[in-house]
Amino acid sequence: MAKNKDKTNPLWGGRFGEGASSLTQSYTASIDIDKKLYEVDIKGSIAYAEVLKEAKVISPKELQKIKKGLVKILAEIESGKFEWKESLEDVHMNIESALAKKAGNAAKKLHTGRSRNDQVATDLKMYLNVKIDESLQNITSVQKDIIKQAEKHISSVMPGFTHLQIAQPVTFGHHLMAWHEMLERDYSRLVDAKNRMSVMPLGSAALAGSRYKINRSLLAKKLGFQSLSRNSIDAVSDRDFVIETASTLSILGVHLSRICEEIVLWSSSQFEYVYLSDEVCTGSSIMPQKKNPDVAELIRGGSSKTIANLMGLLSLMKNLPLSYNRDLQEDKDFIFRSIDYSNDSLVLLGLLIKGMKANTKKMEADCKLGQITATDLADYLVDKSMPFRKAHETVGKIVAHAESKGVQIFELEISELRKFSKLISEDVSSYLDPVKSINSRKLVGGTAPSQVRKEINSAKKVLAKR
Repeated sequence: MAKNKDKTNPLWGGRFGEGASSLTQSYTASIDIDKKLYEVDIKGSIAYAEVLKEAKVISPKELQKIKKGLVKILAEIESGKFEWKESLEDVHMNIESALAKKAGNAAKKLHTGRSRNDQVATDLKMYLNVKIDESLQNITSVQKDIIKQAEKHISSVMPGFTHLQIAQPVTFGHHLMAWHEMLERDYSRLVDAKNRMSVMPLGSAALAGSRYKINRSLLAKKLGFQSLSRNSIDAVSDRDFVIETASTLSILGVHLSRICEEIVLWSSSQFEYVYLSDEVCTGSSIMPQKKNPDVAELIRGGSSKTIANLMGLLSLMKNLPLSYNRDLQEDKDFIFRSIDYSNDSLVLLGLLIKGMKANTKKMEADCKLGQITATDLADYLVDKSMPFRKAHETVGKIVAHAESKGVQIFELEISELRKFSKLISEDVSSYLDPVKSINSRKLVGGTAPSQVRKEINSAKKVLAKR
């Protein structure tokens, strides 16, 4: 294969007699992926130039040329006029090369004491910091949508499920607030990841640190970092922050998938618990009657990417010796895809929930299925001084009897119930009523409407502080 003998890279090609082959250039380029970092890269370079001036590496005049040039480059990128070149490999060298044309020799001083190794680690942290903030806002928005729906249905009864079998009566509002709790844990994990990420690598250079008197504390303050990396070797090769973010996003993805699985089930004609708005559904190319919950299905399916991306990152990192290795170029594709999926899916989930209408009549009707208050009947016998295990056995026999007759336990005559225990009397009816069952569960975290209202009010207070 022919080589580009007269085209060595102008930014690092001094020791090379020949340029890389076109295939090598294409294979090693990451610009299609990492150009997303352009804004934080420029922000980081401006701050770095300012501390270079403080360290007397560049003059005030040179600083102004660099800043003016970088601001122009930012405007060109955002307007779509900037020409990205694959031959320059990545976002950093594309911007540096463009700056050289605008700021001349001043631009050539910008990389003093800085390597792409500490530059990309810094850029990636800054970028993920912004994207995590976006995720936090999106989670909060979805939580508010959930709360609005839950407030409408604090007392709406529905079957609660275990093993996808009718188990005990709950309220629809209580079930929706379970979604809120899942997302609240995701929120806290992202905050933790964000805080741990706030350690600035810049100043570590390639791996050994810098000989120049760079004020790293001032630089960290300018870029919004809380602290400085304490080991330059670790700083340039650490990607724990990427893995932790990907791990947190994979858990979020699992939660989004589980929520959407319930939406898909509930909107089916078999359940018919909710109706979805047209804006989040599509039709069939052959069946005119179909209204498919495609958005919910794609969120559910897309969550698999967050798991795959996490596994990809772990596999990427597991055999890398310290410090920097070019393998780390591959980290961005994994984490960018997880971030994009998460933020897009959260916005769409908000649309799903806002437009969702509950079929409370169907939910209430299903509370008359599945021997739903059998546990309450056992509780009744316990209240009559029967040991729980004996009560469990007795109610099991009552359930078997009812099912042999094709009826629910609340449809049995008192005389039939008393054949299984003389402790049963007329007052048992209040235990067999799903609404009264729900109202009795008043412990913190229970499904009683009074507790659901407290849960909602507490959640609203937390969200109001964000």
